[in-house]
Amino acid sequence: MKKCKTIAAFTAAVLICGIISGCSKDKAEENTAAAETTAEVMSETVQAEAEIPPLDISQVPDYDSAKFGSVSLDTAFVQLGNTSRLREKLDKMKNGEEVTVGFIGGSITEGISAGAEDCYAKLTYNFLAERYGTGDNVKYVNAGLSGTPSILGNLRLDRDILSQGADIIFVEFAVNDGGDKLYQESFDSLVQTALTAENQPAVILLFNRTKDGHTTQEYMQKIGEHYDLPMISSAAALTEALDNGSITWADYSDDSSHPNYDGHKLVAAMLESLFIRLEASTAVDGEYTVKEGLHGAPYKNALMAERGYDNSDPRLDITDEGSFAAEAGYTAGFTGGWKYDGTGSEPMKMKVTGNSLFLVCKRNNNADMGKFEVYINGNRAKIIDTNDKDGWGDPFAYQVIKWQSSKEMDVEIKIAEGSEQKCVEILAIGVSDD
Repeated sequence: MKKCKTIAAFTAAVLICGIISGCSKDKAEENTAAAETTAEVMSETVQAEAEIPPLDISQVPDYDSAKFGSVSLDTAFVQLGNTSRLREKLDKMKNGEEVTVGFIGGSITEGISAGAEDCYAKLTYNFLAERYGTGDNVKYVNAGLSGTPSILGNLRLDRDILSQGADIIFVEFAVNDGGDKLYQESFDSLVQTALTAENQPAVILLFNRTKDGHTTQEYMQKIGEHYDLPMISSAAALTEALDNGSITWADYSDDSSHPNYDGHKLVAAMLESLFIRLEASTAVDGEYTVKEGLHGAPYKNALMAERGYDNSDPRLDITDEGSFAAEAGYTAGFTGGWKYDGTGSEPMKMKVTGNSLFLVCKRNNNADMGKFEVYINGNRAKIIDTNDKDGWGDPFAYQVIKWQSSKEMDVEIKIAEGSEQKCVEILAIGVSDD
């Protein structure tokens, strides 16, 4: 075997941008300098010298060497990590057992610019089903949701991925996340929750970037290294090719963030190359053990309750819908919720046991969107204004409070003064208790 280093290094010219229009809609202040990525920083997280199998590019079906031959699949490769779970799932595919492949992320995963059949997720699934499946035994779940970071991704992980029995889970949030503590803890919690699911899924991390260089690969890669996970960085490979002038951003994307048709094929090829390397590797990994969270994973196994929730989870008891009894309309990823009906001032009441409370709301840059206040044990904990300059009708997870340990909370949600004739829609309630 040839020894080499896999360098997922970025040049110093690539800086972390603030909010990137068309993909990440989070507030600018949430994209902090902590996410800044430079060549020096990335070099510190380079995979240690290891036995890396050579890549047979001819085995990668979606790699268009005529168009992207200068984009290095070697640079995109971060590490194989511990592959025992992944090998087990692939063996099940080969044996004809049913295996579900799931993808969770933002609009890139959803398939914006390429469509449901030509996005990287579907192409990667097609590769796995054709290469390892025995017929129709490999199932597909795409839980990409435009404009959403891992904060909301962690809350909806159980509903959209784990409840579908996903055995191999690809995670993509490096473009939509910011760099502050809430993002790091949420991503850590998402990965921890996935890894500790009963069916012991294999988890693979994917790191993308935007035109202006925004990516949160730095801290996400450290989390991946902590859990010893397989990782691919389209961000690293694109940056290298852009910096040496062998491609332009327009070759890859038609906007500031989303891969175009060819770009999605390129990302799929990078992921496919991971499996080709795995096949060539003779390394034997021991049984995989899930470590404690690198950032404590404080929101792991979170509950996300939507309209129709039956109070069956001891962490959340909704006792009175108050003036929020109307049903919310459709918002991407959410088919209902609680809507302020504009006819009263009665608070929505609930009893919560946990270390954190989130409210997923529809937000918009529209004066018709209103404010509401959240009281915990009689004290006002937060004012949430759903008339948000960064909103575009998207679901957004607002963290109301975080405690250092589990607390008993009597929660009241009241429409704010001046918003009595405005719209407020609470799409879901999130509670963690770890």
